[in-house]
Amino acid sequence: MRPHPGQLEVRRDGAVVTLTGEVDMNTSDLLRAELALACSSGDGLGDVVVDFAGLTFIGSSGLHVLIETAGVLGDRRLVLLGGGWAAYVVNLLGLTVKFPNIVVEQDVG
Repeated sequence: MRPHPGQLEVRRDGAVVTLTGEVDMNTSDLLRAELALACSSGDGLGDVVVDFAGLTFIGSSGLHVLIETAGVLGDRRLVLLGGGWAAYVVNLLGLTVKFPNIVVEQDVG
């Protein structure tokens, strides 16, 4: 089921977070909470993966959450899967250059 405009559906399985819908200032706290859980899941040493394939919008508050998460991860990677509009924005803003542990991968699989 797809969320209504302005809503975000988040599913987390360990360190993998799947997003469907929109991340804006009304939904960024949900993303922040789920990413915090993903960062501490398992042994707390591997990558944290965010599946962007179902994301239709990410605003500045959502991008800020990604930057915060990258900072918390230190040397660990924040892997953004699925390409699409959200990955385009991340690349456009140069977040993968400013934060080398943010990695955009186009293929979901």
